Amino acid sequence: MANNQFQQRQDDLILDVGMHVAKDTEFYLAKGFRVASVEANPELAREGSTRLAPAIQAGRLRIFNVAICEKDGPVAFFRNREKSDWGTISSDLAARNERLGTTNERIEVEGWRFERVLAETGIPYYAKIDIEGCDNLCLQAFNLFAVRPRFLSVEASLESEDEALQQLQTLRHLGYTQFKIVNQIIHHRRRCLNPPLEGRYVDARFDVEMSGPFGEEAPGKWMTLEATAHQARALVKEQRVWGDSGRFGRSPLRRLHRIWRRLTFKEPVGWYDFHARLAER
Repeated sequence: MANNQFQQRQDDLILDVGMHVAKDTEFYLAKGFRVASVEANPELAREGSTRLAPAIQAGRLRIFNVAICEKDGPVAFFRNREKSDWGTISSDLAARNERLGTTNERIEVEGWRFERVLAETGIPYYAKIDIEGCDNLCLQAFNLFAVRPRFLSVEASLESEDEALQQLQTLRHLGYTQFKIVNQIIHHRRRCLNPPLEGRYVDARFDVEMSGPFGEEAPGKWMTLEATAHQARALVKEQRVWGDSGRFGRSPLRRLHRIWRRLTFKEPVGWYDFHARLAER
C-alpha cells in the first residue's frame, strides 16, 4: 500500500488538505487539474459538495469529510463559530482561539490518518496543507511513500523559532531543496501568470480565504534552506510583537504599525505559508 516502491506521482492531481469554503479547490479545477479535497467540518464539506457537484459527477473531484489525526476513528473537532477557517482538533489551538475572542462548538467527526487519504488518492503533483494544528502529520506521512509531490505548501509554524526550523528540516528530509515564504494577507495583489506555468491560465482574483498561486507560479524567488530559515527567524520575532497573539497584536498600536509599513512600502504583517519544490533527479 503506502510503501509501494512502484507508486507513481499523478501529475494531473492536486490535494487540497483543508478545503474550507472550496475556493482553492475551485481554482485548481479551473486550472485543469483533478482535485482531492479534505475537510473536517461537515457543513463546509456539504456546501462544497453541493456547489461543485458537476466536478464530482465528472470524476474530477473527490471530497473527504474527515479530520486528519494520528489514528483512525471518531475525534473531537472544535468548530469555530466566528471564523470557520479556525476549526481544529487541537484543544490548545481551540483555547487560543477563544482567548482571541472567538467561540467554539465541540462536535464529533471521523478521523483518518493522512496516509489513508494518500492510499486512496495517490501522490499528487501539488499538495496544499492548511489544517490548524495537524499540518505536520501530513508531512510525516509522506515518509511512508516512495515518491513525493513535486510541489508542496504548508502553513508556516511561526509561534517559535524551533517550530519553524523543525518544519523546514522536515521538508528538507523529504527531499525539498528550494523554498518560498508567501504572505497570505496580500493575496488580493496576486495575479496568475499568462502564459501560465501551471495548468491552464485562469484570470483568478484571490482573497484571504485562498492559498493563492502554487508551484512555479507561487510569488517570489526560490531560496535555499539557509536563506529561508533566516527569513523565518525574522518573521518569528515579528509575530511575537505584531502577530495576532503577539504583544501588540490586539492593541491600537497595531493599526499605527500597519500605516507605518504602508507608508514605507513594507508588506503588512500577516500569516505565512512555506512553499517547497522537490529536488528532481
